[in-house]
Amino acid sequence: MPSIMEGMGVWVYIRGWLEFQDSQRAEVTELADAPGWTFPEGGWLTAACYARAVRESELDEIRHTIGRIAALPPPDEDGDHVTGLFLAFHEIDGQQEWQVRDGRLHIARADPRHDYLNY
Repeated sequence: MPSIMEGMGVWVYIRGWLEFQDSQRAEVTELADAPGWTFPEGGWLTAACYARAVRESELDEIRHTIGRIAALPPPDEDGDHVTGLFLAFHEIDGQQEWQVRDGRLHIARADPRHDYLNY
């Protein structure tokens, strides 16, 4: 017999951002063409922000998108990859920190100091 949580579906609350070079904007925009993404304008920072509550079943797709963006090659000789940080609060498993750095998505348990952000 399924548990109540299985019947209702488990929610994951995700929020975070990516920083990248302006020359990568078209690629990032194409990869992040889904609900929850926004691209703030103005200032010196080129970024994509994500904030959305999703069903657990959508996590793989979101992580895959972020991983593909993280893997974009550096746009110039400086070698700077896309960077970013996300917090993902899973109703059952707790909170994770998703670090985007070095061309990859790194996932680890979030520091308890971020627990105040849990829903």
